[in-house]
Amino acid sequence: MELCEKGMWDCGLNFGETDNLSQVFEDIAYRRGIGDELANGTRKMSEKFGGKEFAINAKGLELAAYEPRGAVGHGLGYATSNRGGCHLNAGYLVVLEGLGLNIDAYTPKGKAGLVVTFQNVMEGASAAGFCVFTSYAILPYFLVARPTSLLTRAVQTVLKYSTPIILIASRFPKILHLNIPLVQYPRVYNAATGAHFKIGDFLRNGELGYNTERLANIILGLPVGEDTDTLPKRLTDEEQVPGDKRTKVPLDKMKKSYYLMRGWKDGAPTMKTLKKVGVRIPDCIKEVYPYGKG
Repeated sequence: MELCEKGMWDCGLNFGETDNLSQVFEDIAYRRGIGDELANGTRKMSEKFGGKEFAINAKGLELAAYEPRGAVGHGLGYATSNRGGCHLNAGYLVVLEGLGLNIDAYTPKGKAGLVVTFQNVMEGASAAGFCVFTSYAILPYFLVARPTSLLTRAVQTVLKYSTPIILIASRFPKILHLNIPLVQYPRVYNAATGAHFKIGDFLRNGELGYNTERLANIILGLPVGEDTDTLPKRLTDEEQVPGDKRTKVPLDKMKKSYYLMRGWKDGAPTMKTLKKVGVRIPDCIKEVYPYGKG
């Protein structure tokens, strides 16, 4: 519709006109007429017609559910997600930025550490066979039910400044050699398998999965560099609320902290990081991997 509005593609689709949309959806499914172009998604269309800055996707996948300029940590998750604009692989940080808790949705403070943690939690939960939405249950009910209470506000403030704690815990997972009632994943996993997982083991499994996904992406052709983990310029350069500078995603600032937390360079896990989390790398991959000596 925006391509049509800007005179870049005469497709007959216009904002506010909905009568023909049911037919358009069917045409997409059967690749008929303009549906053949639409079926390729926004990235492919932007490569053909232009409009890359407003083709809203990450790594070719359209963003799911949420406007990241209203939840900048969630925006960082979209940009760094191994699957692109998937809110689950992104870590679902919006649950802290207004959907469950109310950490300042516009501040970049603490968001990198929280995104890494939530991505690892959801990856670990998924790998163990859990529905990732059970991660909601980690949030104590009273924090959600009483958003303005003194305790809730105190917890939200602590989370905003938790990056150093998360960094230490990720470097030394044995610190988390314990289980607590709020985080039931290790207990359930242990009961089902006879293992002896602690919270640190569970998070390290998630970290292993996330790094393995990124390594697989790179081997299969994901470009490494500044453009690896990015968002359209509309989200990073244009304010959602005109005149409010907070309402755009400060991606570069958060991404530097994110890469530090992950042990990545330019979006790629270093060999040191891969060994730390337990990724087994064949010799044939070591020879061609861009950060094999890192």
